[in-house]
Amino acid sequence: MKHIYSTLLFLMISILCFGQRDYSYMPSKRNFKVKYVNYDHKNRKVYTEIWQLAGKSKDESGKIRYNIESEITTVKQNTFYQYFHFTSKDSNFYIGAERYLDPIKLDSYQKMVVKIDADRVVLPIKPIPGKILPEASCQADILRGTGSVLMSMTVLLVNRKVDGIETIETPAGKFKCYKISSDKIYFSGISRNKTKLVEWYAINVGLIKMEEYHKKGKLIFYKQIESIAEDFFIP
Repeated sequence: MKHIYSTLLFLMISILCFGQRDYSYMPSKRNFKVKYVNYDHKNRKVYTEIWQLAGKSKDESGKIRYNIESEITTVKQNTFYQYFHFTSKDSNFYIGAERYLDPIKLDSYQKMVVKIDADRVVLPIKPIPGKILPEASCQADILRGTGSVLMSMTVLLVNRKVDGIETIETPAGKFKCYKISSDKIYFSGISRNKTKLVEWYAINVGLIKMEEYHKKGKLIFYKQIESIAEDFFIP
């Protein structure tokens, strides 16, 4: 009987440990699919993104890396894929600043070499309202066949701040979120544009909604989570 009880206890502990979440801005410990839809200022769908966990690893320092496959489909039903990763360590979550580049524009250069140099955008796991967050930048160089730079795109995220806690509702449900704002400065060639970004993040889910505004306050576009599937069976 002792052997049976020990076996059952071991199984229960294993199930509980396997089902535990990492306290981060990711939906699940095992696998997930999250669907985002991007809209213009007139609520017209521009493209969809489906993020799926493609792999996860943890190193000796305790840093957790989440590998993500993103399937992007435009309104004209053109589909392409991007691959990126998030990391989590101690009390911070990190997003590559390249996520703030326009994926449609990047895909238009898919037959060319694109060299990206990006900072990590820091998201505290337990943000404090009013706290100023580190700035971040990203530069994408489009290279000619000779290796010279054809053009560059640069994004700077400055004046990043935790604005507070809000409840956001989308087709995926209601979420208690940390609201984070920043100024986005975009350079491409000789053009320069400055906009306002507002993002909402929920613990154990991730990005819930993002809005971008002209400097005069007019909405440019928004992205929101529309569905989420977790821990589904993978054959």
